[in-house]
Amino acid sequence: MLSRYETYVYRLCFRISGSRDEALDLTQEALVKVLNGLDRYQPGRPFKPWLRQVTVNACLNYFRRRAPETLSLEQPVAGEIVLGDTLAAATDDPAAFVEWQDAREVIRQALGRLSPQQRLVLVMRHQEGMSYEEIASATELPLGTVKTNLFRARQQLRRELAGVYGWEA
Repeated sequence: MLSRYETYVYRLCFRISGSRDEALDLTQEALVKVLNGLDRYQPGRPFKPWLRQVTVNACLNYFRRRAPETLSLEQPVAGEIVLGDTLAAATDDPAAFVEWQDAREVIRQALGRLSPQQRLVLVMRHQEGMSYEEIASATELPLGTVKTNLFRARQQLRRELAGVYGWEA
């Protein structure tokens, strides 16, 4: 049963941690927690939100155990950018595809420079589609802290992308 969710868990862990090695460890840790916690899952309720919560908690516990600022800029950075991949892959224009790949790399690097907490709430909001309240509940952060982290993450991404592309920040 869990094998069909393994890719989902890995991608979520990768987006949050920004490291393939950490994502593999976190995936294993999350799946073990899922197996050990199946008695707490309520049948009849959607499984994926519960799985996401267990995975996010495993990532949060990992970051709490870790020194706060040990994230290296040399690591592979956060996440496989999903938005636009289908569009880029479907194009017959090689120049457009290369341009998309370049932009994707810039975004990946910018995401990697966010703090782990900022990256976590950004992934939960924009890639998982969670509400502010759901993020606050999942991370056990005050709602205001979630909003502040999202605001700062968006501002930092906007500044970095503006610098690269010459946009107004």
